Amino acid sequence: MRRGTEPELTGRIVVPGNSQYNSARREFNTYFNKFPRVIVFAQKTQDVINALRWARYNNVPIRMRSGRHSYEGLSVVDGGIVIDVSDMREVDVNRKRGIATVQAGIRGGALNSALWNERLVVPVGLCPTTGIAGVTLGGGHSILSRPYGLTLDHLVDIEMVNAEGRLIHASANKNPDLFWALRGGGGGNFGICTNFRFRTHPIETVGFAEIGWDLRDLEAVLRTWQGYTVPGANERLTVTLGIANGRQSSQPRSSNKQSSDSQILMQGVFLGSAKELRQLLQPLLRSGSPRKVVIEEIPWIESVGRVAKTTPTTPFPFKSVGPYVYHRLPEAAIATIRRYIESPPTSGVSILFHGLGGAVAKVPNRATAYNYRRALYNMTPTATWNTQAESRRGIGWVENFRMAMLPYTHGVYVNTPDLQIKNWQQAYYGSNFTRLTRVKAQYDPKNIFHFPQSIPPARR
Repeated sequence: MRRGTEPELTGRIVVPGNSQYNSARREFNTYFNKFPRVIVFAQKTQDVINALRWARYNNVPIRMRSGRHSYEGLSVVDGGIVIDVSDMREVDVNRKRGIATVQAGIRGGALNSALWNERLVVPVGLCPTTGIAGVTLGGGHSILSRPYGLTLDHLVDIEMVNAEGRLIHASANKNPDLFWALRGGGGGNFGICTNFRFRTHPIETVGFAEIGWDLRDLEAVLRTWQGYTVPGANERLTVTLGIANGRQSSQPRSSNKQSSDSQILMQGVFLGSAKELRQLLQPLLRSGSPRKVVIEEIPWIESVGRVAKTTPTTPFPFKSVGPYVYHRLPEAAIATIRRYIESPPTSGVSILFHGLGGAVAKVPNRATAYNYRRALYNMTPTATWNTQAESRRGIGWVENFRMAMLPYTHGVYVNTPDLQIKNWQQAYYGSNFTRLTRVKAQYDPKNIFHFPQSIPPARR
């Protein structure tokens, strides 16, 4: 695209040789080790526009980044430009309208804290260090998913820099086809999002539960836990269940670090009293022999901190993927889970089950690009390791587990991408993929925003 004078890069520019280059290029998943030509930390939207125009002028690969949590390291690239919005993290709350305007670089934990000052919430992911842009554009599973739905269900407007370097908006009234696609079409496919406007919910105190068991109770606990995700289960309660084996000092955001006395850990947030929550949890309390039971009513922001403690704080190497479960797992599937969790080939393996349904399921599959509205829960196996030899075994463990569970699962969460999935179009987007390619053809016909497993433009 070389025409005229080379556009100027603005913002905080980091290039090879700078003292901060190595930290600037690092992903949360340290298995990946890539060397961009330049990293632009945008301070404002114009810096994003300038960086995109510079990239097109110089014909270099483009990656956009907010939180660095891409499971497959797709937010960084060798020899290209990384447009990083993590310095753009302002939050403006219109309390009267219940709307929060949020820059795309803020992390989930910081957004929770900012909104808590107004006693408001937008449901975001479990990990406090994940960028809001990636979480939202792929879906947004949270500890409030059942009462409030996905993060993307709260969007009312998105500001985006398009392939031509122009600022456009997507909402129900402006570019509605793009608004549809951005809600579940995954990050990076259509443009660089710089600002989101969300509907909020008022929140004060919540019921919080944490129950731990030894691994011997896996079958009994999992059978019972699934009952909290089925249609008809109380929608004010969202539950997770982490099952882990091996060293637990570093687990990815999709996995529960366990306490020293438990290899199974259930967490739940309930929009109601601790007394009612304890009554709701009686079936779980009677499952196996719980070694740890905490059920109390606490400020919402404190529950966020409790959940965050089960996620990692520092980057580390891992492999992970997140298929969906639509029906209660039969005994054969639970036996498969037992077999895999008891055979960790690396320093640590885990599986996180994240309850969905409720408000998530009340939105039609085709109303947004997010395709897995009817799933009971998401299931995320993860392996981490200490050595290169272990990495091969860990990756193999996750892939073999995913394949073994195919008879019982459906699709894969686009925010947990896996480059080894061959039919990724169907896995991530299901029946919405064809429409996504048509939207891509309208907003990025030259496929400027492309990367492994990115949505291609439909052929005209």
